[in-house]
Amino acid sequence: MPAGTISEKGPGMEPPVDRPRGEFETPLGPVRVFDRCGPAFAAGREMEDGLGTFPSYRSLFTTPQGLAALADSNRADLILGLDGEERIVGYCLMREPEEKDFWGRLGSGTLYEIVALEVSRNYRSTKLGRRLLHLGLTNPLVDKRITYMVGYSWTWDLEGTGQTAAEYRMMLRHLLEPYGFKPYPTNEPNVSLRPENIFMARIGPEVDPELVKRFKNLLFGIL
Repeated sequence: MPAGTISEKGPGMEPPVDRPRGEFETPLGPVRVFDRCGPAFAAGREMEDGLGTFPSYRSLFTTPQGLAALADSNRADLILGLDGEERIVGYCLMREPEEKDFWGRLGSGTLYEIVALEVSRNYRSTKLGRRLLHLGLTNPLVDKRITYMVGYSWTWDLEGTGQTAAEYRMMLRHLLEPYGFKPYPTNEPNVSLRPENIFMARIGPEVDPELVKRFKNLLFGIL
C-alpha cells in the first residue's frame, strides 16, 4: 500500500444499504432523503422533469441508470431525494476517483470526490441541495481522506439560476467552506481552461502528512 493510504475497509466503505435519512416538507410536497443508495434502488426510479436536458443546460445525469452505474458496492455514496411519487428530485454522488484519472493517481484509499450535486429546477428553493451535501460530508470517511470538488463552469445551470459564472463560483465556495473546504490552485488541464473554474478540497484531520505532501505536488502534476 502506498504511503499515506488507508484500508478499503475503513468507515463509510460498506456495501450500499439504501438507508432512509428523514423526510421534510417543501412547497411541492414531502421529500424523502436516502444515502448509501445501491444500483438497484437508483435504477428503479424516474427523474423528475426539472432534471434533464434544456436549451442551454444539461444535467450531469439525465437517467437513473447513469447514477446507478456509479453507485457500486465499495467506492461510492449515492444520496438521493425522492418526491411523493418516488421520483428523483436531487442527488449527491461522492466517489473515489478511478486510478486512471488525474486525481486518482495518488492511489486507492486516498481521495474522495464530490462528483455531482444537483437539484431539480423545481426544488432549488427548498435547501434540498444542502441536505444532500451535508449527509455526504458528515460521513466518517471524509475525515480519513482528502475530499475534493472540481467545478467546471460549462456544467453550471446559469440560465436556471440567473447567475453569472462568477456568482455561481462564489455560491459553490459559500456552500463548501463551512465544511472546511478551500480553493487550491492547480494546473490540471481541464480546470485551467477557464478562469471561472474552481478546484476546492478538504484535508481530513486523520490524513497522513505524507499524503498531504503528495497531494499538493499532484496539484501541479508532480508525482
